[in-house]
Amino acid sequence: MRWMLVLLFLLPSVARAGRWEDSRPLRLVQAPVVESTPRLLPDPVPVAPPVHPLWQRLLVEGGAGVGTGLAGALVGLGTYMLGSGVRLLEPGEGPTVLPFMLVGAAIGFPLGVWWGGELMAGDGSLLATLGGAAVGGLGAVGLWALSERSRPPLSGVLTGVAIPLPVVGAFLGYELSSGIRKRAKGLQLRPALVLSSRHQALVLAGCF
Repeated sequence: MRWMLVLLFLLPSVARAGRWEDSRPLRLVQAPVVESTPRLLPDPVPVAPPVHPLWQRLLVEGGAGVGTGLAGALVGLGTYMLGSGVRLLEPGEGPTVLPFMLVGAAIGFPLGVWWGGELMAGDGSLLATLGGAAVGGLGAVGLWALSERSRPPLSGVLTGVAIPLPVVGAFLGYELSSGIRKRAKGLQLRPALVLSSRHQALVLAGCF
């Protein structure tokens, strides 16, 4: 009789222990469905390069040209100081510092114009930019010499026209060469990243 009572008390405990030891049923994860049939990818769409207004390009080109022109003038100043033993404006003892600074600025300004144009998605030639500045500089020298032989007010007009000629030449050299290059290349493809309907990344290759 005692053993039967003991079994009666132990049966619920054994049943509960069996429930606690049962592991939770595993859930099957559905495998991703991969389409076996090939699909045609969309054709690359030609994308034209960004076009900035002329005044924006000239503003950036001019600002960059002023910065590099000042840097070139400082390089010319440093070159003169190294060669003359830190003597600046001393007449009668060789060339003054002004020609060195002018040469440095004349080289630095067209470099800045070209750099600023490239930042604005231009495609101008550095050689054409330097050549335009050189032609403008030669014209400025000629007009300056002519103004020395002329009488007022013609001399003042010639001097005023001569001063901005190197700057105008650099702008014209870059913009004209950029337009010629863009017309020769035509429409180009730009690399782009798109997402399909199934969130798959597709990279469109382009020629640029």
